[in-house]
Amino acid sequence: MIDLKKKFLIYGFGISGKSISKYLKRKKVYYKIYDDYLDLSKNKDSIDLGYFKKNIKLFDYFVVSPSIKIDKKHILFAHQKKILIDLDFLSLELNNQIVIGVTGTEGKSTICFYLFQYLSNFYNPIIIGNYGNTILDKHNIQNLLNKTKVIIVELSSYQLDKIKYLRLNHAVITNIYPDHLRYHGSFLNYVKSKFKIQSLLVDNGYLHISNLDKRKYSKLIKINPNNINSISNLNIKNKIFGFDIHLHNEYISQRILLTSGLKYNQNIKLKNLPFRYELIDNKSDFMIINDSKSTNLENSLLKINQINVNQKIIILGGIPKKSINKKNKVKNSLVLIFGPNRFSIVEKLDFNNSKFFTFIDLERLFKFLNVVIHQLKIDIILFSPGGESFDQFKNYSHRGLIFNKYIKKFKI
Repeated sequence: MIDLKKKFLIYGFGISGKSISKYLKRKKVYYKIYDDYLDLSKNKDSIDLGYFKKNIKLFDYFVVSPSIKIDKKHILFAHQKKILIDLDFLSLELNNQIVIGVTGTEGKSTICFYLFQYLSNFYNPIIIGNYGNTILDKHNIQNLLNKTKVIIVELSSYQLDKIKYLRLNHAVITNIYPDHLRYHGSFLNYVKSKFKIQSLLVDNGYLHISNLDKRKYSKLIKINPNNINSISNLNIKNKIFGFDIHLHNEYISQRILLTSGLKYNQNIKLKNLPFRYELIDNKSDFMIINDSKSTNLENSLLKINQINVNQKIIILGGIPKKSINKKNKVKNSLVLIFGPNRFSIVEKLDFNNSKFFTFIDLERLFKFLNVVIHQLKIDIILFSPGGESFDQFKNYSHRGLIFNKYIKKFKI
């Protein structure tokens, strides 16, 4: 249990740092703030590096922004037992709510959103965590929690790497592909970080995972078999895509809820998240899909390779992540690659029977596309960048909006 009578240092003053600052201030807790990059000299609660190093033993807890890597060279490496993240403080506020934690490389936001919709008529659920929402900075946090019986927490591998006190009634691993390898160092470490979610379960809690992933990863790491709900691998077919990702996620969500015993609305027509395999309404006789949320190259290529049409285009871009594969195959597609990292992406691809073109930015790509689209009998365009968006955009949503804007501008 976290002792609020102790002394805290908030390390990193981003969204989570500011949230926990408001929380600790409301609780009248002693805390200081430090950030490696931000100038916090005008903040009366901030300290500089010299004071931090000299007085590091003064602090009982270090509340760290999840994405900060605590390696052997880091000042906090010797103090890892004292490290917390913002979500740990939720353990102090819960009052018999059911907590569902969702992690995975792809699909975790979608599963959170589907669970939220299924449960909304009965439990007034809320979604927090990596999904983008925080509640710790709310003045009326107890009033907010008293109105809900279910909390859905999206958990990244960064958060799972550090979290200590939050407990879950149900944990979900959607899937695991190589991701964030620069942070974790190896795919094995990344897998271990995802399965840490199982250690956060209460005594009668369940980990929900597909049979395929359970078998696959039990060969790599030690997994507790006693609290696992194995979900059968229902391969939902689609004439075009070969695999219907939305129906698959609906099925996963329902299997979780059936095991949980929670009431849910089986007849609801689910809404999908924007920029996650989003079908764009256009007047052409071919299909356009905006999957801007995809930041994993292997997963983007898996999607295009499963699409069963004669003429298909995939648009790639962004900051590529470290991969365990030297080359990733892309089959029978026209590959359009944009952005300052376009040549790095080219080096990661095995084009097989595919052609590729590179562009400085998305606008130039669309100018090219506007010319060739009428010369080719295209069946589908998949915008699934497979890289992080921060090279040219604020985030994946901004990237998705710009893509849709260009579709209208160039009348694709």
